[in-house]
Formats: sequence, C-alpha cells, structure tokens
Amino acid sequence: MSIRRSIIVLIIITLALPAVFFAVRANRAASQDAPASQLQLYTVGRGDVELTVSAIGQIEADQETRLSFNGAGRIIELPVQVGDNVMIGTLLVRLDDSNQRVALEQAQLNMDMATLQRDQLLAGPNEAQIASAQAGVDAAQGAAYAASSTVSDADIQSAQLAYDAALQAVSDAQLARSSAPGGQPQAYYDLLDAQIGQATFNAEIARLQLQSLQNGNPAQVGSAFAQADQAQAQLDQLLAGPTQAQIDQADAAIAQAQIQLDAAQRDLERRQLSAPFDGVVTAVSAEIGSLTAPAVPVITLTDMTPLRLTVQVDEIDVREITEGMAARIRLDALPGITLNGTLEQIAVISTDQDGIVNYDVLVRLDETHPDVRVGMTAEAAFISQSVQDVLIVPNQYIRLVRNNDSAYVNLLQPDGSLLEVEVTLGFQGRDTSQILSGVSEGDVIAVDLAGDSLSLFGG
Repeated sequence: MSIRRSIIVLIIITLALPAVFFAVRANRAASQDAPASQLQLYTVGRGDVELTVSAIGQIEADQETRLSFNGAGRIIELPVQVGDNVMIGTLLVRLDDSNQRVALEQAQLNMDMATLQRDQLLAGPNEAQIASAQAGVDAAQGAAYAASSTVSDADIQSAQLAYDAALQAVSDAQLARSSAPGGQPQAYYDLLDAQIGQATFNAEIARLQLQSLQNGNPAQVGSAFAQADQAQAQLDQLLAGPTQAQIDQADAAIAQAQIQLDAAQRDLERRQLSAPFDGVVTAVSAEIGSLTAPAVPVITLTDMTPLRLTVQVDEIDVREITEGMAARIRLDALPGITLNGTLEQIAVISTDQDGIVNYDVLVRLDETHPDVRVGMTAEAAFISQSVQDVLIVPNQYIRLVRNNDSAYVNLLQPDGSLLEVEVTLGFQGRDTSQILSGVSEGDVIAVDLAGDSLSLFGG
C-alpha cells in the first residue's frame, strides 16, 4: 500500500472511531435479535489466501505502425478493411504500377540476354562456327596461292564460285536480320548485325581474290597472303576459346544487368504496401481511385498478440514483486472477466508525480478475450505471497479492533441468534483471511445487511 493510500485510510479510521465505538455497542445488544432475513450467511470452509500488489494502467498493443508511400500515385487495389487480421507479407494497398512492371520485364530480358551470351562464350564455338572460319582460311589461302601462280580459267571460275557463295551468305544474313521478331533485347539485334558485317567482310575478300585473279596483278599477292594469315589467326583464336578479358567483359555485363534488375524490382515494390508483421488493420485512410501523397499514412497496422499493460507500482510495494511473477488482470469495462498475465519488466528508474514515487511495470497478457480493446483501463494484481488449503473467511465478515489487534466474527447459533466470537487471524489477503482459531470448518457466520454492524476489514 502506498504512503498516500495509508494516510487516507488512517484519516478515515480516525474520523470513524467514535461512530464505530457506539455502533459496536449497539450491534452487540441487537445482534441476538437480528432477523434472519437481514443476514448474509457464509459457511466456513477451506481455500487459498493470497496477498497481492495491485496497480492500474491501460491495455497497450505490442507494436503499431502507420504505413505510407514514398511517392505519389493512384490507388488501384485495397483488399483490406478495418478489423481484418492479416499475416506478415499480406498485400494491403497497391498504387498504379504499370510503368514499373514494363521496366522490370525489360530489365529481366536484358539480364537473360547477358547471361545467355556469357554461357555461349564459355561453351566455346560450335561446329558451324568452326566450319565457317575454316572455310574462310581455305578461301584466303587459295586466293594467296592463286595470286602467286599462273592464273587459269579454272582458278578464276573457282574464285567466282567462292564470291557467289559469299554474296549468298550476305543475302542470308540480311534476310535473317529483316525477318527478326520484334520485342527482343537490343543485344539480339546487335548480334544479327554483326553476322551481316562478317558475311560482308568475307564477300569482300572473295571479290578481291576474284579481281586479283582476273587482273593478274602481282602487287596483290602480298595482300592476299596477309588476308590468309588473318583468317588463320581468327580460326586459331576461335579454337583457343574466350580470353580472360572477354570473360570479364561478359561478367561485367551481367553485373550491370543485375543492378538494373534490382533497381526495377525496388521501384515496383515501392508501389505497394505489405504487412510488416502479423496484426490487425486498425485504420484505413484511403480508397480505390484516390491519390496518395508521400509520407501520408494510408494504413495503420496493430500487433494485438500479445497485449500488454503498463502499470505504476508504489515504491513501497515494488519490493514485493519480481519479474516473471504471475498476475491477474481485471478490466473496468468487462466486469467478471479475469485474465492471466506475466510480469515482464520492472523499470530501473522511478517516476515522481506530486511527491508520489512509482515504478513502471510491464505486464504481458498470457491470454486474451474478444472484447478486450487497446486503451481499456485494467488492474493488475501480482500474487506476492499465498497459502493453500487453509481455513478461510471473507474479510467482509471480519470485524477488526485496531487498538489491540483483535478480530471478531458473528457466529450463527442453532436458535438463529448471533454470537460474536473472537478469532485468531493468520495470513491476511485482499479478499479473504486465514483463520487459526475461533471457528471451525462448517460453522456458519453472518454479516448484518441492515447496516447496523460495521466491518473495518473488508466491508
């Protein structure tokens, strides 16, 4: 009990003592004749007595968050309403995100193309690529030898056929480029353009070779052999596989594509709000079709499991409680309902209000009730001491005499009269007290409902 409460009780007792003295004398004289209809009876039995430390506070949520967007937009999806229970990750509201989805798809295509090109690079050349490079070498070497020897009609005819084949290759590459399907990544079209360039280069070599044979110009012999060496070098490089520089370049392209993909994904995610934890939607301040502004709360989500209660315990009583202690919780708005709780934390630093020193004590509700609401006033009672299976009497049936610490009850006699007997109290709780002597189990005691008797203990 706090100092303030002790002072108040002391004042009440002091003022009431004269009236008590005369009331007690009148009660003793009249108790023998009190009608049974005015008596409230109680049969003495066994039970538990608990000494509790009580304090009052308000029901609090475990956590609460107000969700808002970083940017403006128009709401196109709002699948929740106030009172809905949602799981972590549940979509709460979504803005128009059509542009962000297109950007994400393009970024994914770029990522797929960069990955494909790197895989092809590491896999090495296929048979068609090797055959094409070998044909280029053979053609270049043949042209060089032809340029260095007597030119015959057969040589010119062979060079003409090679040139015609090269021109056909150019035509095929151009056709492949013009008939390419739309909507592909730019890298796909760049690859087709490169194939046209290679075919054009080969055709030019074949043309020069044919022209050299036709003109019979000795000055072109050196150039023909140089072209043959270049074709051979290209074949050797193809067979040797990619260089480290080419691999690094491919890896860099993938890394850049990943950065763009991640950025596009974040942009898309910013267009929606999802539940950061399991909870209850306690406020919705928008509707489908409305515009939102940055940092303006749209959804309020509250975690209701578990509920908690912060109470202030007097500095005198705080020594009687410890963390982990069980608590009984009663709510003013829900009479008759008692919930179990656990003392989680006792504040290290006190609070001082009008000279009354208290400590904040945090209590977790171990169970809940559908009618419990955040903000309700509640009382937490901590069981500091208790005895079990002892003889007990409700405190409202006990009359205490403070000057000599004696206690009395009205024992119902067989003839219906009352006899005031002295009892010895043991453990004294908030609602009941232990009886060590004076009455026995099964005895019937009474309290006068007419108001002529007065109990200074419990009522």
